Amino acid sequence: MIGQAKLLAALNGLAKRTKADGVSVCAHAKTRRVFRFAYGAIHQDLVQESVGVTAKVIRDGRVGIASTETLEPQSLARCAKAATEIARHSPVQRDLPALPSGYRLTTTADYAASTARVSASALVMSLKRLVHLCQGAGAALAGSLATGEDEFAVVNSAGVVCYAASTVSGAKLVTMFGPLSGYASGVHRDVTKLGLEPLLKRSLSQSLHRQEPAALPVGPYEVILEPEAVAELVTWLGYTAFGAKSMEERTSFLAGRMGERVMDPQITIYDDGGEAASLRLPFDFEGTPKRRVVLIDRGTAAGIVYDATYGNRFGQASTGHAMPPDEVDGPLPLHLGMAPGRATLAAMIRSCKRGLLIPRFHYVNGLLNPREALMTGLTREGTRLIERGKIATPVKTLRFTQSVLDAFSRVAGISAERRLVADPSQELGCAVMPALHLDAFRFTGRSEQ
Repeated sequence: MIGQAKLLAALNGLAKRTKADGVSVCAHAKTRRVFRFAYGAIHQDLVQESVGVTAKVIRDGRVGIASTETLEPQSLARCAKAATEIARHSPVQRDLPALPSGYRLTTTADYAASTARVSASALVMSLKRLVHLCQGAGAALAGSLATGEDEFAVVNSAGVVCYAASTVSGAKLVTMFGPLSGYASGVHRDVTKLGLEPLLKRSLSQSLHRQEPAALPVGPYEVILEPEAVAELVTWLGYTAFGAKSMEERTSFLAGRMGERVMDPQITIYDDGGEAASLRLPFDFEGTPKRRVVLIDRGTAAGIVYDATYGNRFGQASTGHAMPPDEVDGPLPLHLGMAPGRATLAAMIRSCKRGLLIPRFHYVNGLLNPREALMTGLTREGTRLIERGKIATPVKTLRFTQSVLDAFSRVAGISAERRLVADPSQELGCAVMPALHLDAFRFTGRSEQ
């Protein structure tokens, strides 16, 4: 961990030394320890430490952006010089907004010392116990376990000084029993509260069956999507529909439909960087505090997220959703949530006459037709047929091709329980999602494997 004083001093020094009309510098420093394991053995123990610094320089209405991967003073100076030179050769931006000003936010509220200090031997012992429990059930175990620390900082020449330190831990477990497999994942700031054994139990519940998986005919099915499956679809909506850039380019299904009913009235989707249940971050990469934005309000198109640039174009204030300056996708929601319902997963299963219970999707492509939120993807571990309110036979892999708008317009139930879904070893962002019971979901292909 670099530390607040050292990181802010480096960014402050860079901002003050750079001669320009405006300078903004952001940094993300992280450490990750990742164990990957399969068939009773750890086959990868990776420790990664990295820091990324991006400088944005404004001169005469022109913008230059450059980055470096070290806090070494000479590298920071070269970064600022490169950004300044790029600005000199860039076109004038007529709608360039002023830099955010005056925000000063520092927090270590999400930093758990137990995660930062956990030893490799303690993590190995936890994995060893999981392997023994899994072998005792006659199954094999594979997956990953990650712990780490993050530091985010933003400083600019208009007086912004922001810093947040946090920790994270996460696990993915795949259990294999004959031709079947199960999956469970979990994320927590505090590794002592990650709950590896409950995750193993959930994964084993999907794989410990004697029945051979059935090859079902393609077509529409009633489905119950567990939180990981819901998160996959909603995260794609965040990328293709809930940002101001997709609205400006009219690729979002929300374009021209604000205030219209686009989903079932039971569905409310929001983005909240301050929600304690999420991997919260109180400010964006411009140093603007994050605001809670309701995107779908009881089925009605209600809002999108902005950074300073797109807020200026739309005549709106930034909602605190700027990405790093060298990103090109515009503002994006990174802390998505769906409001809970009142049902339990067990009750939703009992109410299903004939359908599918789907723990998660993979290989999802949300770019087929973003205007209709048309997506395709595959089912994976643990998909089960439900008949007359009871979980029946396992099901072979199915491919769906479905408009999420249509699917989310026919909701039979939403669970009261929600889960945090994230991949801390790979990417920023998270989702806090319930399970969803949908009246119809179209499957267009299947695997015979």
